[in-house]
Amino acid sequence: MKVKIKLSLHFLGSLITLFIFVFSMIVLFSTLSNHLIIWFTSDESIATYFVNQILLPILPYLAVILFCLLYGWWIGSDFFYVLDWILLLSKGVYREPNRMRKKTKNHNKPRFNAYQDIFIQLRTLTETLQRNELERKELEKMRKEWTAGISHDLKTPLTYIKGYSYMLSSDEHEWSEEEKQRFTSLIRKQAIHMENIIEDLNTVFHFDNGQFPLSLQKKDITQFVHDIVMDITDNPLVKQKNIAIKINTNQSIPFIFDEQMLKRALNNLIMNAVIHNPIGTEIMLSVEKRNHLVIEVSDNGVGMNNETLRNLFNRYYRGTSTKIPSEGTGLGMSIAKQLIEAHQGSITVESTLNEGTVISCQFYI
Repeated sequence: MKVKIKLSLHFLGSLITLFIFVFSMIVLFSTLSNHLIIWFTSDESIATYFVNQILLPILPYLAVILFCLLYGWWIGSDFFYVLDWILLLSKGVYREPNRMRKKTKNHNKPRFNAYQDIFIQLRTLTETLQRNELERKELEKMRKEWTAGISHDLKTPLTYIKGYSYMLSSDEHEWSEEEKQRFTSLIRKQAIHMENIIEDLNTVFHFDNGQFPLSLQKKDITQFVHDIVMDITDNPLVKQKNIAIKINTNQSIPFIFDEQMLKRALNNLIMNAVIHNPIGTEIMLSVEKRNHLVIEVSDNGVGMNNETLRNLFNRYYRGTSTKIPSEGTGLGMSIAKQLIEAHQGSITVESTLNEGTVISCQFYI
């Protein structure tokens, strides 16, 4: 409202100045034409007549006209500067226009205080658009890397499946039953991996389209988390890396949730800690009832740097190079966050390099 009042007074002054300018021009031309007619009928020399009868009478009007022109140039500079600024923003050039003034610390300030708030708002908009553009480019880069990673993840199991199925169907070799069992086991393992990738992509698609209804039931969340830990403890990767997964809770807490979806979310959080931590890492799960329900997944592993922490729940961020073998699709943490938020919950992460990570999920009871 303050800006509108300032601009209204500013433009009112401009209109008054314009009226004075037009009036002065009319008077000036009228005076000039009258004196020219009189001069043609007089005997005075042109120089004497011009000075005495024309120049001196119109001098005040010339001063007024000059003032109006200078005033118009002065106030118009800020107005056209704003127009140039908006034009640059509309073309996707997120910067201030160059002002033809001496470079001082105040050279980008408006000449009139009425434009001060407009400059501040435009500068804020420009900085926001600059940040958004950088984030868009970074997201696009990650999306391309993620797409390349997903393509790699799909091609790798396909190569295994094609190779071992070709070997099994070949008449050139006689395979023992033990070898056949090993081949079919590898084919089944790679098929499950492909199925998991497709399931992750399908989940993301449903979330993006708002088509993910939950089947809510009231159960003991403590026992539920305990069962998840028991299942993951039997995972071959957990045993291979000698990772200890413990649970720190004895309290029975009833909670309304979708068993399948919340299990998937917690599975993703735990397996992320398993995959990205070294041999011998300890993972601790705790379930507490405070003002709300809190489920924490903590570890004493390698921790995360700022970039990984910032992009942890970005679906296009894998956290590893596509050339490095990975058990995941890069969608697990994003899906976990969406599933937790679908339960009206929230998720926070604290991590320190070489010390570990704590992921906290909070739900209203």
